[in-house]
Amino acid sequence: MNCTVNPAGCGAGFALQLAIQVSQIRRASLRLLGRTMNSARLLLLLVPLVAGCAHERLLHVTGPYPDSPCIKRCLNYWTSNFSTNATNHFYVAAAKPAGGFVDALVYWKEERTILEYAELFSDIPPGHEILAWHHDLKLDRDTVDTSEDIAGSTYLETHRTWIDWMEGCLSLGREYVILLEDARRLSSKEKILDDL
Repeated sequence: MNCTVNPAGCGAGFALQLAIQVSQIRRASLRLLGRTMNSARLLLLLVPLVAGCAHERLLHVTGPYPDSPCIKRCLNYWTSNFSTNATNHFYVAAAKPAGGFVDALVYWKEERTILEYAELFSDIPPGHEILAWHHDLKLDRDTVDTSEDIAGSTYLETHRTWIDWMEGCLSLGREYVILLEDARRLSSKEKILDDL
């Protein structure tokens, strides 16, 4: 698994954008098929769709995320730096497709927040755990009723998608209970890395 930093650009209104792209591709394909289109041309038409940000909004929970020292270390870091709750419940579920920007979705019960997580390389030194975390999507603050309400924002998601991810994490995810006191003892309390 790799650690990547999520670049800006994948729109949260992806479902609508995907439908428009598919429609455009279908129309173009039919025009080209009328001119004896070969499979190479069709592939060239599909490349923008496949190479785009399709992974970002086609995420779904597939089961529990494998237990690893890295996820525990990163949850301790997150709790130490971003929690004020004495006890924190995290439900970590594998996300598909994995291996890109997101390997797991993490539901943080106390804050009603879903976190996007990407596993770090095992040789990443302590203090760099922030690299594992991407968007944090808080219910109501970062959710809207419809994909039209997203209006191109990369930091919003629909209520329905958020609820689906939360339910998947709760039903299929691995539960971690992290005490704030323990997290602060085990992980440094620093939010910004100076040496990156």
